[in-house]
Amino acid sequence: MRYTLAELARLTATELVGEGTIEVSELASLARATESSLSFLSNDSRRHELEATNAAAVVVSKALSDDIACGLISDDPYRTYAELSVLFDEKGIPFAHGVHPTAVIDPTAVIADHVSVGPGVVIGADVVVGAGSVIGPNVTVYPNTRIGLDCLIGAATVIGYDGFGFAKSSSGWVKIRQLGGVLIGDDVEIGAGCTIDRGALDDTVIDDGVKLDNQVHIAHGCHLGARTAMAGYVALAGGTIIGQDVTVGGMTGFTGHLSVCDKVHVGANALVTQSITTPGAYLGGAGGVMKAEDWRKNAVRFRQLDAMARRLQMLEKQLNTQSKDS
Repeated sequence: MRYTLAELARLTATELVGEGTIEVSELASLARATESSLSFLSNDSRRHELEATNAAAVVVSKALSDDIACGLISDDPYRTYAELSVLFDEKGIPFAHGVHPTAVIDPTAVIADHVSVGPGVVIGADVVVGAGSVIGPNVTVYPNTRIGLDCLIGAATVIGYDGFGFAKSSSGWVKIRQLGGVLIGDDVEIGAGCTIDRGALDDTVIDDGVKLDNQVHIAHGCHLGARTAMAGYVALAGGTIIGQDVTVGGMTGFTGHLSVCDKVHVGANALVTQSITTPGAYLGGAGGVMKAEDWRKNAVRFRQLDAMARRLQMLEKQLNTQSKDS
């Protein structure tokens, strides 16, 4: 697959620098690029990498337009890279080729036109899958689940299984039957090996445009707002409400029955134990999260604790010596 730079500038609404008739046949990193490659640089602070690349052309920001002889100028080079990746993807999404003969689909399920269902998939009763969606291999979709338009479900994901609900009795645990379902909006991507539980009473809801990395767990009754994105190994306990345009770093947990407002970023390896009501960036660990600027200040002080402890010991010795002398 080959494109001229003029064609790519038109398709991505970017500004052309250099000769538009130059052809490129692949996308590549700056380090691996050859004379037939198109590369990109999304971090202006790494502009020195442009000097060593063999790429025929590079996508850069306007601030770096004078650093290249040939390429595309973009307001957001990383977004442009995403758009280009679609153009250069000759094979397309794996398993996006109709319904595999090994898939098991309940007769009451409603599967729209142009849906692809991979090998080993099981789709239960009263499930609805919207047009253009792709369900990867060995996915299990339990009854009373609705999947919207143009969704992508990764391999081995389980949608709609029981939430973790038990009541303790003198004779052991009594299972709470989960009576809700799962509602998934349009243009949602769910990675491989994820689990999304159905609600206990109210449905678990994943709004339009949500993106989940591999091995994310969404417990019963959670609600993820539109365009929220979560990295791998994030886990939400039951009843967590996440707003719109929220991003969450990997390995972060939410203790449940709390809410996070719109436009919040929570860093990796954090534990959210209380609701977040103010937009912004938050960092933390097992002790909870705080505003990113406060966490960074505390992190600096934490690194100084050992030196401060030694100074305190010296002061205590001096005070003890002065007390004995007096």
